[in-house]
Amino acid sequence: MSVMLSTAVLGAIAVPYLLDLERASPLAAAAIWGAALALRAVTALFLAAGAILYIPTTKFFSAISHWCLHLMIPFISAHVPVSGHAVGDAAVVAPSLALAASVMSMIVGLLATARRIRNLLQLRTVGSGPAGSVLLSSAEVMVAAAGLRRPRVVVTSGALIALDDEELRASLDHERGHIAHRHRYVLLAIDLCLAMARVLPGTRRVVAEMGYHLERDADEYALRRAHDPVALANAICKAARGAAATTPRLALSGGPTSRRVVRLIDGAPAVTRHRRVGMRLCATGLALLAVGAAVLLPTAVANGFDVAGGAGSGAPPCAHGLPF
Repeated sequence: MSVMLSTAVLGAIAVPYLLDLERASPLAAAAIWGAALALRAVTALFLAAGAILYIPTTKFFSAISHWCLHLMIPFISAHVPVSGHAVGDAAVVAPSLALAASVMSMIVGLLATARRIRNLLQLRTVGSGPAGSVLLSSAEVMVAAAGLRRPRVVVTSGALIALDDEELRASLDHERGHIAHRHRYVLLAIDLCLAMARVLPGTRRVVAEMGYHLERDADEYALRRAHDPVALANAICKAARGAAATTPRLALSGGPTSRRVVRLIDGAPAVTRHRRVGMRLCATGLALLAVGAAVLLPTAVANGFDVAGGAGSGAPPCAHGLPF
């Protein structure tokens, strides 16, 4: 990455914190936070590549890596095969290994969650629910969208008891909003970026904000179908009180429920046309920057390999004894 591009990326990461995204549309706000999250992931990848490329060219690396214990204490080498080369190699590849481990952990976690939800549906499905939903036998109050390729709205028997007719209809349309706007794929992208960028401060805040605005989007989808916002707020509160560990992520109780309820009851703040257009342009610009940074990353890394290969560390292996 050039200095100019790096500066642009760091500045773009800070943009969502400077904007009043409560006055943006849910999709524009989610896109702005999403671009910032993607740029965080690109930054983490660049830092991991930088460790491989540039750490070996530093004097500090030479000091910790180009020594062999047998030069300092010859008779011990047969029993303690320790050298600075291994220490240096570990320091260089550690960030990349940590990044790979984080991604693998994310994949394993997603598979385990999918298995739990699949088992939940297999064990507790009792038939068809209202408006084409799947009815589960459970006392908890849950209305959710489950599934990736063939998503379905699921509702528990506890929700049928706890929610009145209007609350139930609004809840079902909220989950249909998640399905119609393909939020499940957005969550997969969020998880991937989180796995790469979790080492950077503030990443979890970004993920939480994205989750909030996706829930906002589903709330507004339901409200556009002439549902009472107070009824939807009541349903959210009832679902939040009974949320369980096996509840799918795209559920009525998702996101910061208190912020959602306050917004539903108080109403959305007035937004001018100019602000809406400005937010969309900002989201588009940040998204283009994220795509550009991701496209340029391999080129920057390849150029870095050429530069690092030409520079070298300049110190022969086993050039001296212990650095102290």
